[in-house]
Amino acid sequence: MHVDRHLLREAEAVCVDAVSQAGAVLRTYFRAPLQVEFKDKHQQDPVTEADRQSEHLLRASLGRAFPSHGIIGEEGEDVVNAAADYVWFLDPLDGTTNFAAGLPAFAISMGLCFQGIPVLGVIAMPWEGPQGTIFRAHQGGGAWCNDGAIQVAGATLPTGTQLASMPFWTLWQYRVRRRAPMHQTNIRATGSIAYELAYAARGTFQYAIISGARLWDMVAGVVLVQEAGGTTLFSNSTMRRWSTWETFLRRVLSTPFGHDPAALRRLHINLLAGNPDLVRQCANQVSVRRPGIWPKLQRRLRKVRKRLRSSPHATPTSTPPAAS
Repeated sequence: MHVDRHLLREAEAVCVDAVSQAGAVLRTYFRAPLQVEFKDKHQQDPVTEADRQSEHLLRASLGRAFPSHGIIGEEGEDVVNAAADYVWFLDPLDGTTNFAAGLPAFAISMGLCFQGIPVLGVIAMPWEGPQGTIFRAHQGGGAWCNDGAIQVAGATLPTGTQLASMPFWTLWQYRVRRRAPMHQTNIRATGSIAYELAYAARGTFQYAIISGARLWDMVAGVVLVQEAGGTTLFSNSTMRRWSTWETFLRRVLSTPFGHDPAALRRLHINLLAGNPDLVRQCANQVSVRRPGIWPKLQRRLRKVRKRLRSSPHATPTSTPPAAS
C-alpha cells in the first residue's frame, strides 16, 4: 500500500494554515507574563497555556480535515485507531523553556507517519519575521523554507562556517573517536529539537546530533532533512548501533507501529541528521556509551540517602548521674 500523494499535498496545506494560526497565538504570549507549570517533579519539563492553546488549534485543524487519522501530541490525549495508516505527531511549542525565558528559539512541529514511516513535516518559527518562517516537506516533494527550496550543507565548508548542533551533555552519553567530525566543527545547542532539524535541512547546521527525542519532536524534522538531500540515522539505549528508521523500529517496538500508542509516547530516540557524508562519519565514530558501574552506584547512594532521611532519628537517652 502506497502513500496517497494527493493527500500529502492537501495535508501540507492544512498544516501551513494551522501553524500560521498557532504561531499568531504564540506571539501574543511570548515575553508576556506567563504562568509556567511542570510535568515532572524535577521541574525540567515545563508547560504553559501557550502550549495548550497551540495544540488545541493544531488538533482542531487536523480533526476537521482528516477525522480518521491518529493524533499523538505532547500535551493532549492520544487519539489513535490501531487500524489507522496515518498518525500525526504534534509538538505545539518545542523549546518551552526558551519561550518562557524570553529566548526566541522555539518552534511548532507537525509530522505525519504513514504505516510508521515519516512522510510529511511542517515546522514553523513564529518569531522570525512579521509572519514567521515555515519549513515544509512531504515525501517526494522536496524541502522548502517559505517559498524557497532548501538543501543540506555540503561536507566541506570554510572552517569558520562549519556549524553543528548538539546538547553539551551528550558528550557524556557518547564515545567520540578522535577523528569524529565534531572535533572540527563549531558546536551549538539551541534547546529545540525541531529548530535544530529544520536548520540542518536548510544547511545552517552541517549535521545535528539529537539525544532523547520524542516522536513529536523529530518526525517533521526527519522528513525535512531527507527531502533536503540529507541522511538520518537512529539509535537509543536499547539499540546502540545507528540504523535506518525501519530497522530501528523493528528492534525497539514489540507491536506494529500505532497498535500501542503508549509505547510510541514512551519511545526515546537518538538521531544523526544532516549532510550524508558527515552523518555516516559520525555513525562510524560516535557511539552510545554503555552504562558503567558509577551511575549504578550513584542511584544506590541516592536510595540509601532517601531512606535515611525518611527514617525517624533515634532519640538519645540521658544517663542518670552517678550516686555520690
